[in-house]
Amino acid sequence: MTGPRHGGVHAMTGSRARVIGAVLRREIATIRRTPGYWIASLGLLVVLAGVLAVGGGGETGFVPTIVDLLLPTELLVPVVAVVLGYRALLTDAEELAMIRTYPISTVEYVCGIVAARFAALLGMLVPFALVGGYVWLTASPDTTIYATHTGVDSPLLFVRFLAFVVLLGLPYLSLAMVVGAVANSRRGALALAALVLIGGVLGGDLAVVGTLGGDAGVASFPARVAIPPNGAFRGLVFEHVIGVALPPDDGFVSSAAAVGSLLGWTAIGVGASIAALAFGDAVTDRLARVRGRVESLRGR
Repeated sequence: MTGPRHGGVHAMTGSRARVIGAVLRREIATIRRTPGYWIASLGLLVVLAGVLAVGGGGETGFVPTIVDLLLPTELLVPVVAVVLGYRALLTDAEELAMIRTYPISTVEYVCGIVAARFAALLGMLVPFALVGGYVWLTASPDTTIYATHTGVDSPLLFVRFLAFVVLLGLPYLSLAMVVGAVANSRRGALALAALVLIGGVLGGDLAVVGTLGGDAGVASFPARVAIPPNGAFRGLVFEHVIGVALPPDDGFVSSAAAVGSLLGWTAIGVGASIAALAFGDAVTDRLARVRGRVESLRGR
């Protein structure tokens, strides 16, 4: 009895993988045909090159470069991720009805879209890798960092930074996709995307600062700072990249909490997108009924 059952499970898993792969390929083709995404990536490269030229960190090593890029990264990566994600699931009623005629579940559809947008995010963040390559080729070892911390300024630190940059983009990408799932128009999606961006970049840190008070607040700071995506990213960079070249400290952030926060926000966004597409019509119908009842009571 176990053989056929296992065979059925494998067949079902393979079928789902094929469906998700088909959605992924379709979505990547759509992204390729959208020049705005590549223009945004080119703009990101121009800005990063400008920051590098003005800051001068690129001439001295990887750690000074990362210090110069840290603040721009906290602003630019969320913008790129939101631009890439806010229209990913934006569909009108007719298109959504047509999608539902295919043998594909909401989970498979959203997973395929998420995978394609994640691949596109990696492509749009290539300018960071180009900056690292430029620093590797041009940086001079005759710097204070090299003199006082021999061997610290390593390309591996920039690789770590790149990994954290990708982790920063994931929550904004997934949360921006929720915007497309719940919005009724492009203008509405754009307005909601702006709220996601402002709330993530500014609101998260302000909320954390507002909760601090007394010894208990200071003691829990390494865990609390990891709650918003930007705080988690900043803490990981200080802890595992910039902090390597500095004297030991008590720790700016809880690394486990920071990684968990970034992955958790990403999972929340994906789950909310699935729920919005799966139950959006039912919720809309229920709200319409409630609105109709309220209006009828007013008429009496």
